[in-house]
Amino acid sequence: MNKKRSLTAVAVGAVAALTLTACGQQASTQEGAITAVFSNIAESPTLDPAVAYSSDGFLFVRNVYDTLTQYEPGGAEIKPSLAETWEVSDDATEYTFTLRDGVTFHDGTSLDAEDVVQSVLRVQGVNQGPASLVVGVESVEAIDDRSVRFSLSAPDVYLPGKLQKIAILSSEAITQNGTADDEWATAWFADNEAGSGPYQLSEWNKGSAIELTAFEDYHLDWDSAAPTAVTLRVDPDVQTAVQLMGQGEIDMLGAIGPDDSASAALIDGIKLVEQESLSVQILPLNVQSERLADPRVREAVTLAFDYQAMVDYYQGFADVSRGPLPSGFGGGIEELAEFERDVERAKQLLSEAGVAPGELTLSYLGLSGLSYQEFAGILLEQNLGEIGVGLDIQMVPWPQMSEIQSNPDTASDISFLNMSAVTDDPSAMLAQGYITSNWASNGGYNWAYFPDPAVDSAVATLSGIADESARQAALLEAVQSIKESHVAIYASQPKLAQPVRAEWDVKFEIMDFNYVIRFFHARSS
Repeated sequence: MNKKRSLTAVAVGAVAALTLTACGQQASTQEGAITAVFSNIAESPTLDPAVAYSSDGFLFVRNVYDTLTQYEPGGAEIKPSLAETWEVSDDATEYTFTLRDGVTFHDGTSLDAEDVVQSVLRVQGVNQGPASLVVGVESVEAIDDRSVRFSLSAPDVYLPGKLQKIAILSSEAITQNGTADDEWATAWFADNEAGSGPYQLSEWNKGSAIELTAFEDYHLDWDSAAPTAVTLRVDPDVQTAVQLMGQGEIDMLGAIGPDDSASAALIDGIKLVEQESLSVQILPLNVQSERLADPRVREAVTLAFDYQAMVDYYQGFADVSRGPLPSGFGGGIEELAEFERDVERAKQLLSEAGVAPGELTLSYLGLSGLSYQEFAGILLEQNLGEIGVGLDIQMVPWPQMSEIQSNPDTASDISFLNMSAVTDDPSAMLAQGYITSNWASNGGYNWAYFPDPAVDSAVATLSGIADESARQAALLEAVQSIKESHVAIYASQPKLAQPVRAEWDVKFEIMDFNYVIRFFHARSS
């Protein structure tokens, strides 16, 4: 559908730019408006919402693009967004969404059903991280300008929550910037945007900062205390960033561990935002490595690890983990046994596997600048030393870390990941790290390179089980199967405790890897 730029919207935006409003309505980017500076340890290598699928990527996407549904700020309750209402068939295989009126994209075009259709098809066509959430969408069609029907290949009771991760973008931008060799305009969207969110891209100084400014034609009213300009800066060293926050140069921090949060809280002018977390810190064990191919060796590694020492390091901001899912999902997850250390059993397993003391050395890869990942490596080195296993530790920046892990031939034996829920579907969190299609070589976070067709099938069918008790029983069975495969050390279950300047009232998004803020909902005193 050919959509023309709205002259009325442009005129209204020009008038709004002349006056700073104090009562909500439109935003102003004039001098004197509220600015927020957010520091992260790394920056997304792409701005493409069909590719970006990490905390640094979500930080940009969640503020620039809108979605059909959204979670309440900082929570897990699903709410309308671009879709005002939706209906679902009795068998949960068909969803019909009714779109909001009066939504304008940053390129000046107006939202209609075709934008939703093309956005979903683009995610499936690009087939990167977010595509795993719509793999069950068999077709998506525009019924009329304001109605969209999703037809699924199998029932999915969690689809509305998953659609919070599917950014809706201007279909005209796809058409105008696509080429014969690049149908979905991936080259253009890697450095540009065409969303309808509250902020638009102003400038990207790669490796330094992304500048966002308020979109003055946003369809929701602005609060006068919300920031109208946002800087997403990169500070590879967390301790330096904390010092800059104490000096007032940074307002909020992302990707900071509980250890550094505890230290930051002692600085004048800084407070901690503490929320419920749906996260587990894991050390994936690369099962494709010949050194870890034997499950007895992997189990020995998991039994050697000192889980309580890891939790103690976090000074009250973490609990001992119970497995691949955080206990916050409930339904019996919170009743699973906590992991405990057993050095003697670890030695016995190595002996049974024919591994003599001193003949096995493993590699560990962590993210430089994060002291908790370095601590985990040092702790593991000491723990493995007690069972006669060596460990080589390597700490690198995120781009290098993800590149190393993306090839099974170069991937480390052991690495470190913060695994968090991205939807209210617990099986989606399992899919992130444990199904074959999400191997790191495919852009996923199965850094263990764990292949198990039975787990793949079990995880794929969980969201289609209509009966809640039956679904929960199947979930627990899948979790137990993953645990018994010994493909990761479940190091801890961290609590969300992030430092911000005392004058800010913010909520971190527990469905966006815990380190993301939707600045439209932030307030400065």
